[in-house]
Amino acid sequence: MPKAFVTLAACCLVFAAFVLTGTLVAHAAEVIKAGLVACPKDGTSIGGVNSCGKIWRIKSGNAQLTSDGMLKVEVKGLVLNDTTVPADVNGTADGVTEVVASLVCSRGSASSVAAESGRAPLSKSGQADINTTLALPRNCIAPILLIREIWEGKIGGWLAATGFESSAGR
Repeated sequence: MPKAFVTLAACCLVFAAFVLTGTLVAHAAEVIKAGLVACPKDGTSIGGVNSCGKIWRIKSGNAQLTSDGMLKVEVKGLVLNDTTVPADVNGTADGVTEVVASLVCSRGSASSVAAESGRAPLSKSGQADINTTLALPRNCIAPILLIREIWEGKIGGWLAATGFESSAGR
């Protein structure tokens, strides 16, 4: 009888662990669920990341990050909206062919990039999708997600962001 009891107890523990794990994964809390706004070229630095060098606009963009690190970003129409550039590149991604998503977290009086996605393609018309899992930091106050350009092979300034309002660059 004790052997059967131990087997039954072990089965119950495995079942309970399965149910709890499934529940946690299915109901991971949202860390970020927000629209994206384009960089207004006003010199706004976020978490030590410089803003774009030109004025950009975005047709639509959404970012969702859950507490288990699942990141989903959809960007449509992230293109230049700057009359200082030649007409043939205005309204395009102007040579930016890849982007990354950077999570900025505040820690006390400072904020910095705490996690980053791999590179994702950005079409000439400004479409990009990022679906990945980020290694989230233990504490992240006031999270902001930045969409950053890859320029000349390096991660550059931010082109779009969550977490603040701006009517410029839209």
